Amino acid sequence: MREFLIRTFIKDADCIKAPAVRTRYGNLASLTGMLVNIAVCLGELIVGFIVGSLAMISDGLHNVADAGGSAISLLSFRLSARKPDQEHPYGHGRMEYLFSVGFSVLLFVIAIQLLIEAVHRIMNPEIVDFSMVALIVMIVVMGLKIWLLSFLKYMGNRIDSPILRANSLECLSDVWATCGITAGLLIGSYVKLPVDGYLSAIVAVMIGRAGFEVFKESTSRLLGNEPRPERVREIAAFVSSYDGVMGIHDLMVHDYGPGHEFASIHVEVDAKQDIIKSHNMVEKIERDAWRQLNLRLTIHMDPLVRNKETEEIYDRVRRVIKAYNPDLSIHDLRAVPDGDKINVIFDLVVPYSEHKRLNDIGHAVKEILEAMEPKYIIHLTAEHSYTGSENIHE
Repeated sequence: MREFLIRTFIKDADCIKAPAVRTRYGNLASLTGMLVNIAVCLGELIVGFIVGSLAMISDGLHNVADAGGSAISLLSFRLSARKPDQEHPYGHGRMEYLFSVGFSVLLFVIAIQLLIEAVHRIMNPEIVDFSMVALIVMIVVMGLKIWLLSFLKYMGNRIDSPILRANSLECLSDVWATCGITAGLLIGSYVKLPVDGYLSAIVAVMIGRAGFEVFKESTSRLLGNEPRPERVREIAAFVSSYDGVMGIHDLMVHDYGPGHEFASIHVEVDAKQDIIKSHNMVEKIERDAWRQLNLRLTIHMDPLVRNKETEEIYDRVRRVIKAYNPDLSIHDLRAVPDGDKINVIFDLVVPYSEHKRLNDIGHAVKEILEAMEPKYIIHLTAEHSYTGSENIHE
């Protein structure tokens, strides 16, 4: 069914990096979520009122919110697809993250309302009559929700959409809640306990937890989280594949929403190479990055002198630094003679897991190197990486 829907309603379905295709995926997923949730809502509300099950009615009302969540995701894809303008030259892609935050708030509100109703039912229990019709409806609902969960999760991961993943996460809580309600219908017919109320409370907790997960991911992206490791490796491998690239470092990826990604990177080239040729190579990489990776890439060119003496200094410095801390790395090393001394200039990359201050680590490394090699004058810049745990510097 999933592949049938994709091939039927999404043109150029395999070109997922194209913004227009990504929007089609989002529209299809959102509309499908709306239709399924509306159908589930009507079925649960009708049967819930007939048998007097608060859990079924609550879950049915919750599905109204689910349909609303799909409508929110549909609106977010439409607004995110708007072209850049004078006020927003980087596009409107972050609208999806803003809507995801709004969706998480909606989940919190629903969770609180259901919890209040559940407590009321626990304090004022009512016996729920068993109904075979209700049982059948809940089993059908569970099947539909499991399919929708799988569908939304697949679509969200395929186009890297936080709001679709949020909808799938919310569907997961629905599956467990529906399973609990079904069990409650069976248990409630034998045990004179307010099972209905307890199950409604469980549903509320699950909805609240889903809201927290959505809020956490969306706000993290708005604040500027680290790029995905696979994306870092993809960009690094792409740039390094060009002849003339001797090394790369200082990759920074700026996420302005899916399909609106900007990045900058330093590319090391041979200082002996004709500068025009190196510049043409850099421009070609930038153009190809847009066509192949859908990435607006800006490259800073670092000309390096690579000779036997520089290589020996690099190896010596690297060994000392690795002995001091294996998690440290260096790049962009230059050796500039100054009389009987050598100015050794490089950048020192320190992981965020290192609790010491950058200046303290840099000062310690400088003292060790100058003590071991008196002819060295160390000029280092200690910095954190913008690629998380992915080390592309060595």
